[in-house]
Amino acid sequence: MLMLNYSFQQMDSQVTIEGYLVDLVDDDWRADKLPEDDITVPLYELPDPEADSGDVNLTLKEQEQLWTDIALPSLNELQ
Repeated sequence: MLMLNYSFQQMDSQVTIEGYLVDLVDDDWRADKLPEDDITVPLYELPDPEADSGDVNLTLKEQEQLWTDIALPSLNELQ
């Protein structure tokens, strides 16, 4: 449980938070372990390992969509 007490000053950017943690971590939570299973991720969902320029965090699928997303349907509307 997290208990917070907010006090607002004159500006929204000057919020002060006085809080304390109560029973946030218990023994069961500390003892819990995540499984060590391998997860299969398709290659097109992974970031490009050989990205030289641009956004290196884009997946191969997202990079392909950038090349195909040139708004061709909107050209028909202009004619």
